[in-house]
Amino acid sequence: MQQKPSLAAQHDERVTLAAYGDSLVAGWGLSTQDGLVARLEAELVKAGAGGARGVRVLDFGVSGDTSLDGLERLEEVLAAKPRAVLLEFGANDCYQGLPLDETRDALYKMISALRAAGIAVFVAGWRTSMDLFKPYDDPDLAGLVPLAPPLYTEEYVERFNRMHVELARRLDVPCMAHILDSLEGQGGCYQADGVHPSAKGAAILAQALAPLLLPLLAEPAPAE
Repeated sequence: MQQKPSLAAQHDERVTLAAYGDSLVAGWGLSTQDGLVARLEAELVKAGAGGARGVRVLDFGVSGDTSLDGLERLEEVLAAKPRAVLLEFGANDCYQGLPLDETRDALYKMISALRAAGIAVFVAGWRTSMDLFKPYDDPDLAGLVPLAPPLYTEEYVERFNRMHVELARRLDVPCMAHILDSLEGQGGCYQADGVHPSAKGAAILAQALAPLLLPLLAEPAPAE
């Protein structure tokens, strides 16, 4: 769980990006320095985000969280007063086969509340497929097949895969259809579970995300 910022952190003058999501943000299985948050901050610093003030990325990632869990933590993110938010939820909703209306509603409420507070939002979506529930690759679990939730049907997959993009278009916020797209076709980008990025994968994700987030972290134009 995200810790309350220290007094020093509260007075940090750097422009803030809040990385708000599940294990992909939290860097499950990786050291802090190898996780997405640290890698993304390094890429943004390199790109000059925040100008003279600099930039920091706060970790609001909790492994296992669904979009509904994320909604319950919204006040923590708002309290950090970030300039922008990387919003990444959906994978665990998918694995649990949660009703799409519940996921969409939670995402809508998070995006709407953040924008109402003057915070820019970038949506990192998730794409699934009918073969998600297949035998584990881990040899220790060979022969075991995860059970697909009752709601997990072809129609569910089709509707889920449109959800993030449709919602982002409806609310007029930038969106990446699937956060892991930049890892496709590259070896060594995943941990043994085939889902969570390795250190190499996290570095590639950060390189792909940083240019898309830079415009959201720019200083606002001075009032005329």
